[in-house]
Amino acid sequence: MMTTPDRDEVAAAPSTLIVTGADSNHFANLRVLVGSWMANMEFVSLVVCDFGMTQEQLEELSGITGLFVLPRLPQVTHPWQGKSLVGRYLQSVSEPWGILMWIDADALFNHPLPDLAHLIEGYDVLIDAHRQSVGEIVEACNLDRLPLRVDDAYFSSGWWVVRRGCLVDSYEHFTATLHGNRNLWENDAFVAAIYDGRLRVRTLCGSVWHARGKTSLHSCEVINGKAYHAGQPIYVLHANDGYHLRSDARRILNRPELAGIQRHYETVYQARTGSGKPSAQSRSVVRFGRPIRHRLLSWLHRVRAGSKKLRWPRH
Repeated sequence: MMTTPDRDEVAAAPSTLIVTGADSNHFANLRVLVGSWMANMEFVSLVVCDFGMTQEQLEELSGITGLFVLPRLPQVTHPWQGKSLVGRYLQSVSEPWGILMWIDADALFNHPLPDLAHLIEGYDVLIDAHRQSVGEIVEACNLDRLPLRVDDAYFSSGWWVVRRGCLVDSYEHFTATLHGNRNLWENDAFVAAIYDGRLRVRTLCGSVWHARGKTSLHSCEVINGKAYHAGQPIYVLHANDGYHLRSDARRILNRPELAGIQRHYETVYQARTGSGKPSAQSRSVVRFGRPIRHRLLSWLHRVRAGSKKLRWPRH
């Protein structure tokens, strides 16, 4: 069974960078990710690409030791596009690095990761293959413009690891080609970049490494505040499915035990930074664009008005 190395052992491995990115709308999710990094991966530097955060949000991050914010690039018009520019963002990083780990801002570290330098030896990319094929996901208009086959495996761009010098240039190129074209244009471009570069891919088990809607997010077991799959701790938990929104756009997983994990890391962030406590307004859950309390007030108003169409608002 794979074991997690000591923190000193991982820190001594060839220069790994954890990289994510967020705009102002994803900042509440970013706090949860940063809290999970503080608890599980703080021994590896975290780089945050600014896709359009506010000055107040940037100042909130500025005092966190081991976290570095890279300034917004002028060409960024959408967070997905910003993500594809990760190679350009990292040009401003002065310290040497050899391994890039990307994680989306709406994901979190559920458990410390093993030694990536050992795992990627002899490979260019560490990633889990999607359970669906390219032909099942990529729309025909995008497929015609990418070096893909319908029977190729698809990959998720929500979490991945790559060796320096691989992937990022092609990722930017194909994303620019597809920018804004139908659904999943950035992820389609990411998959194309893997195949176009003839990269050596070590495929990992997504249910263990990257729990999301298409892997183990809905089936994992939670024990003592940690998510597990088949008895193994899950490394990355991704809120990309089965969630609802708080009014500050923070994603809350529908399974109460998973929402508890998110809440725990949000609390870690708050305790360490003294920031990020949600207001009463942001604690209200958004359904169809309105907080629950607003819907309750609307319902009470109809009661008092003697409306014949009284229905208790769904939560």
